[in-house]
Amino acid sequence: MERRVIRLGRSFLLLAVALSAAPAAASFVTFESGQVRPLALSPDGSQLFAVNTPDDRLEIFSVGSDGLTHTGSVPVGLEPVAVAARTNGEVWVVNQLSDSVSIVDVASAPPHVVSTLLVGDEPRDIVFAGPKDSNNFFLRAFITTAHRGQNSGVPFSDLTTPGIGRADVWVFQATSVGGVPGVSQLAVVNLFGDTPRALAVSPGGNTVYAAVFQSGNRTTTLTEGVVCDDASGAANNMVAGPCSARQRLATSG
Repeated sequence: MERRVIRLGRSFLLLAVALSAAPAAASFVTFESGQVRPLALSPDGSQLFAVNTPDDRLEIFSVGSDGLTHTGSVPVGLEPVAVAARTNGEVWVVNQLSDSVSIVDVASAPPHVVSTLLVGDEPRDIVFAGPKDSNNFFLRAFITTAHRGQNSGVPFSDLTTPGIGRADVWVFQATSVGGVPGVSQLAVVNLFGDTPRALAVSPGGNTVYAAVFQSGNRTTTLTEGVVCDDASGAANNMVAGPCSARQRLATSG
């Protein structure tokens, strides 16, 4: 019995020495930016692109009959939250924390960033729309940002003056020449609202829709039980408690 105890003690001692000799793990900070468009397929469906938000990378997968195969990883800006493929070889990544967009050449070996666009504060989403080139790929990129930031000329947003839009959509001409994007800024469209987020494109690519995530326009959603047709004495036709039987009857018609 004594020998077993001695052996266990030595084992624990060796384990403690090994753990103390191991290098301490480096601290890791993540800002937990919310993903908006984390996945995108290439137009021909042969590749899947995914943003690796905490590691600041674009992950590339080939799509086959037997599933996905990881084929590449490209460092981009800080906290990427959205990705869109304009062509089979050109992918745009929105970096929320860097206030930038990385244009990645995924057709080269190895794939790499060929251009970086500086945009407004906290960009969130990206879509392609508008006219097309000879290969039927869209030529304009649309990116949602806040109406502030060092790249927009509005360092701080006016949060108190009514009527000032706090959401921007940046528009770029995304013409690709010889495999290298020749990008030029076309416009910055200011919208009423705050914290723009998701974008959508009509089937023909002629219209782009922008959704405001936190508009701050003093609207809310209420259940039917707290809004009564004959509550004339309550402000804005609301009651503090549940409607009476007579009020519910009047509300339901």
